[in-house]
Amino acid sequence: MLIDFIEIEQPPWLQLIPYGRRETLLQAPASIRQVFVEAGLAYGEDEETVQFWDGLAARARGLRDGVLLDIGRRGERMTLQYERLRTGVVPKWIALESSSDGYDVLSRVSQTDTRRMTIEVKTSERGPDFASFHLSRNEWETALASMAHQFHLWTLASAGPQLAVLTIDQMKVHVPKDEGAGIWEALKVPFSAFEGCFLDFPRDDR
Repeated sequence: MLIDFIEIEQPPWLQLIPYGRRETLLQAPASIRQVFVEAGLAYGEDEETVQFWDGLAARARGLRDGVLLDIGRRGERMTLQYERLRTGVVPKWIALESSSDGYDVLSRVSQTDTRRMTIEVKTSERGPDFASFHLSRNEWETALASMAHQFHLWTLASAGPQLAVLTIDQMKVHVPKDEGAGIWEALKVPFSAFEGCFLDFPRDDR
């Protein structure tokens, strides 16, 4: 019955489950904790209990991935809008067709310069002081290989969207170098590393 309830309602606390049973029960509503206690799932390490929590974690990861995808799509849409206003030309939404190209939007350098410009978009619902993003090796190598490239960092905090438009040189100082036999595959960069670059973005939903 508990699984059926979770499957139907998709409660917000489901996203806590990948962090572990203790974290979930500490932060879930008291009524939910009581249900887990009475079901004998709040304690114990028997196979049935472990399978139950592992199953919930799999559902939660799917839900969390869906939420992150939705946030990312919102940022990509705003970049499309920003580029249309900046260049007067509708850009191409590459990420909608494929996630393997190493960038999200294909635009142009300016209204008068028709050279291709690739754009990687990173989006967070947190403010610049708390947000961070991950950059993959493929995304970085794509940026380096592009004739013109920008990184768009969007924050969608309640105060209103803000955008930082960054160059390869601005990003480069945060990218590690391969040393010895080690090769980096992904890195995490805080939005705060680009303090002063964020500007309010006036919405235009046309």
